[in-house]
Amino acid sequence: MSVKKSAEVKNLRKTFGNLLVLDDISFSMDEGETISVIGPSGSGKSTLARCLCELEEIDSGEIYFFGERFDGSRHSNSERARIIGMIFQQFNLYPHLSVLENLTLSPVNILGMSREEAEKNALALLERVGLEDKVNSRPRQLSGGQQQRVAIARALAMKPRILLFDEPTSALDPELVGEVLEVIASLAHTGMTMLIITHEMTFANQVSDRVMFMDEGKIIEQGPPSEIFRYPKMARTQQFLQRMEGIFHVA
Repeated sequence: MSVKKSAEVKNLRKTFGNLLVLDDISFSMDEGETISVIGPSGSGKSTLARCLCELEEIDSGEIYFFGERFDGSRHSNSERARIIGMIFQQFNLYPHLSVLENLTLSPVNILGMSREEAEKNALALLERVGLEDKVNSRPRQLSGGQQQRVAIARALAMKPRILLFDEPTSALDPELVGEVLEVIASLAHTGMTMLIITHEMTFANQVSDRVMFMDEGKIIEQGPPSEIFRYPKMARTQQFLQRMEGIFHVA
């Protein structure tokens, strides 16, 4: 039985002025697969995620989700929201709204969900991320880790089929990183399709089905974490991981 492709990216190219940021990027994702994207800062990782969500316009190439082409504003906001959700480095919560209101706003306004259904779904998601007691809190009353868990719940409230994480722990104090990674790991165990841009190498090794190493706008190497972290084939991957030695441990 063949595994269904959740996403296919073909020959993606993106420039900012004269700067080539994504250079002929091609890859696919299986349904239920967790892929971690690693690489140095400025390698194009975040731009890739933003292009997949149509937050950046691509110069050329093709993006397919579940067999349908999605680049070039071919679908409505509600159609895209049902396919893909993104969690950013900064939490991007509405500061004037309660946690519950942050989770229900888009399902009601974009998906057309009833307020009753949206609130019921939101409460279940807050329990899932361990924040059921923060329903009426404002974002400023939460720690960074709690805010990011709310952001994850908010993305899940749209019931997307794919989640993108753009360095979800980079804005957190080190002691708060674990609580967010634990939530992401639990999603991986449920079979959620996820693309995770991360500098957390140990986490990428533990949670991923596949790891992609990017540098200078290209995918240099990809494969199972056991291969990428233990036996990288490309010299640039080897150099990057050698510089990361001591920061993470491959069990």
